Amino acid sequence: MSPNLTLLLFVAIALLLPRIPVVGKFFNIINTGLHELGHALMALLLDGEVHKIELFKDTSGATVTQTKHKAAAFLISLAGYPFAASMGWFGFYLVQSGAAMGMVIGLSVLFLLMLLFWIRNWYGALWVVLFTAINALLVYYHNSQYIQYAAMFYAVMILTESVVSSFVLVVLSFKDASKAGDATNLENITHVPAPIWALLFLSYTLWVVYRVVMMVI
Repeated sequence: MSPNLTLLLFVAIALLLPRIPVVGKFFNIINTGLHELGHALMALLLDGEVHKIELFKDTSGATVTQTKHKAAAFLISLAGYPFAASMGWFGFYLVQSGAAMGMVIGLSVLFLLMLLFWIRNWYGALWVVLFTAINALLVYYHNSQYIQYAAMFYAVMILTESVVSSFVLVVLSFKDASKAGDATNLENITHVPAPIWALLFLSYTLWVVYRVVMMVI
């Protein structure tokens, strides 16, 4: 199968997989974890504190941070969606550069560090252990084709879920701005309506998709 056909197959799987109970949501949490990591890293960069990260089986997540000023809270709320989408972009770059093994190991290390320092709910901890175990088996058997497929699958899942979650945020922000997550937080901080922030997140994510398409074709 050609690389482009393989990529299209993984995109189709990424769109269909979330509709499969348990298994689909399991892999979608990769994007959730990266989203929450974006909030946490921004807090640390701004000399704030990260108290905990929680990952839930419905693919939602939460990061509890403490900051010293309003500008920091703004940037922390802003960081999640762009960071996750950018990590999907970086994942494709690694795959295209022949660093699929680095992609698989790197994701595992990131989530293990999150577990060590911040993840404190039982489901989040279990998810990290299972996800890392899957990747450990891939690395142990060192089948380059399987590792290549896994890395591409992860990159596709991250980017596809970034688009879907951004689109869902736009819909939520128009239906009930009080329940639009990061967009709601940004509205509370800046008084700019939540739909504007949601549309900005979606626009950035779609731009990343465009850049990825230009990279792989």
